[in-house]
Amino acid sequence: MSAAGSTPFRLLETGDDRRFRVEIPASSPLFAGHFPGHPILPGIAHLAFVERAVGPLAAVRSLKLRRPVLPGDALDLTLGAPEEDGWVRFDLRRGDDLVSGGVVRRDPLGDRGLEPALVDLPPSLDLPPVEALLPHGPPARLVRGALSVSEEEIVCAADIPPLHPLVEGNRAPAFVGIEAAAQAAAILEALNRRREAPGPRIGYLVGVREARFTAPFLAAGRLMRVTARLQGGAFPLSIYQIAVGDLDRETVAGSISTFLTGATRDG
Repeated sequence: MSAAGSTPFRLLETGDDRRFRVEIPASSPLFAGHFPGHPILPGIAHLAFVERAVGPLAAVRSLKLRRPVLPGDALDLTLGAPEEDGWVRFDLRRGDDLVSGGVVRRDPLGDRGLEPALVDLPPSLDLPPVEALLPHGPPARLVRGALSVSEEEIVCAADIPPLHPLVEGNRAPAFVGIEAAAQAAAILEALNRRREAPGPRIGYLVGVREARFTAPFLAAGRLMRVTARLQGGAFPLSIYQIAVGDLDRETVAGSISTFLTGATRDG
């Protein structure tokens, strides 16, 4: 049960411990704020399905998101046999269509208590408000403000709201930090093009590579430092190096790929 009080999704056993049915109700809180008027399942929710099946995650070697998932969809999750070093392959399908796939590693140590240090928001960076730069609405919007910005890098303060649908017991899976970093990247993109095309544009997280978590969970409601640095790509695809936490204490680190659409929050 999520903090929002309704079931985000149901993972149903099929009699085969490597195959599961994932039901995502049309009313799932996973769609709340992602995006207003254009409900799309967040990319990190695909990892939530896998985590429910295998347990807390320590790393994501790869995640490729191929097709959007809409309210009311039902998916089939298939897990590969665990490799000797703990990595597990998975794929999610809607009928015959591959929706996503990847390789993850279960956390062998279980619940460890590391969390990002608290950060302070700067007095002002003379930037537009976050809601004018991001298409996300509450509770999907995680970024609270920018701490520093250059053409290629942004550092933000973010938190995971207690009402976020993946929060349970005042904590969320560490991979939710990937979504916070993706939002920071979206703000950087919006700032870089604000003279030519101001305002938020809907973008998708389409890939994650070599993401690692020093703890399986992040505390809800605590400000954390989130960094996204542009590494390359060819518009509308961009690649960012991301981190959550201080430089000497990163709880989440890896790289992401994002794809910018032409759609705005309001259509």
